[in-house]
Amino acid sequence: MILVIIIASIIIAFWQYKNNKRSDVKIPILLYHDFTTVVPENDPENFNYINTPQSFEENIKVLLENGYTFISMEELNEAYNGKIELPNKPILINMDDGYYSNYEYIYPILNKYNIKASIFIVTDKIGKEINGKRYLGWKECLEMQNSGIVEICSHSKRHVFYDKLDVKEIRDDVLESYRIIEKT
Repeated sequence: MILVIIIASIIIAFWQYKNNKRSDVKIPILLYHDFTTVVPENDPENFNYINTPQSFEENIKVLLENGYTFISMEELNEAYNGKIELPNKPILINMDDGYYSNYEYIYPILNKYNIKASIFIVTDKIGKEINGKRYLGWKECLEMQNSGIVEICSHSKRHVFYDKLDVKEIRDDVLESYRIIEKT
């Protein structure tokens, strides 16, 4: 009888392990924007979110040393839908707006450490330079997407504040952005 209870307990524990969706896992998301090799002494535009490639690489090293596993947005979605199990210490890297510096400085670091990241692009800014800020072109987006390391995702089409738009304008902006990305 004790053997039956032990075997039943093992089967139940294994079943719970295999079917655990790990919904209790907290996943840190690191959000970056633009990168520069020289930090200005003063910041008249209040861009407190600009980082250096060196600080980014140091962040990566520390996270890897502490056992974090970088996952993609697609893997997060697959885990949410029960298709895959998350690693013990998952973490996401997201970059907003699609600055060229993501390709120039950060993509080589992602390759060096073989870690995943997502870049959320503004499709109307692709290939442009606006107010001295250079944005990714489709060539760079495709190269990074094809690497299997970087996912190119939609930030929006126009990068406007959605609280100023009606629901139809928001929906149209998002859908058009996805359509443009998928077409390319």
